[in-house]
Amino acid sequence: MAKPVVNTKTEMALSKKIHLGNMLFLLPTVLLFTFVVLIPFFQGIPYSFTSWKSVVSTNHPFNGIANYKYLLGNKYFKMSLGVTFSFTLQYMFWSILFGFGLALLIHRESRFNNFSRTIFFLPFTTSVTAGAIIWSYLWTDMYGTLTGLVSPLGIPSQIVPAMAIMASWRDMGYAMLIFIAALQTVSKDYYEAATVEGANKVQQFFYITIPNIVPAFTTNTTLLLAWGLRTFDLPAVVSQNIVEGQTTAMYIYQSIFANNKASLGQAAAIILTVILVVLTQIVTRTLRRLEVEA
Repeated sequence: MAKPVVNTKTEMALSKKIHLGNMLFLLPTVLLFTFVVLIPFFQGIPYSFTSWKSVVSTNHPFNGIANYKYLLGNKYFKMSLGVTFSFTLQYMFWSILFGFGLALLIHRESRFNNFSRTIFFLPFTTSVTAGAIIWSYLWTDMYGTLTGLVSPLGIPSQIVPAMAIMASWRDMGYAMLIFIAALQTVSKDYYEAATVEGANKVQQFFYITIPNIVPAFTTNTTLLLAWGLRTFDLPAVVSQNIVEGQTTAMYIYQSIFANNKASLGQAAAIILTVILVVLTQIVTRTLRRLEVEA
């Protein structure tokens, strides 16, 4: 039987058109990100090497790396980093745990499962501020009244876990959808073959399900890590007056707008951005290797 003749030039032209179309769709997002995030960030770097006080001030004399030295020795900045890391780890853990658990329960197609997905995803569509206000009411008025205990939002040692639960409630639905999409791509043939070979449900879960959805864990972990490290809205609403609940993003905001230390806040923002980029790269590359091995 004669093999069909493949026109390489035609395929290459078609491939170029497809890539060009994809780039055109991405162009508005890229431009928005460039003008709203990248350009302001790079423009702000020189200000971190000055003694700029207020955002409305035009006087910003150069002071070298004095701001960075101050921050690395400042206990409140280091405390804010500790709060940020603690919050992010707890937030990632609960979001992935609940998101994955819900995905396992409702990933199969049915009317009830489709309705349940919508319900669990709805919190993600609400603003962080609105969710924080609702949870503040639950922790303060309902939790305290029903249990007779003090709200965790008023106890310095409990405020970070409380905020992590609040943030996880909002974002676990997003993680759930990513896990559901991954679970639905795992071929049923794998499970049928494993059943024939005598593998039980637990073995199928650890040797078929988990290895095939590692990319979903990579995506969720990377996104949640980035979101957790730059959390601002939540502590701004529920822990503004408690030092033990101040994230680095809150420290940056207060330095720039409340304490008239704009250059110091800019330096802190750069440090946080570098930490965010480095950690996300390390986590992503590590999980990518697990994908290849799986």
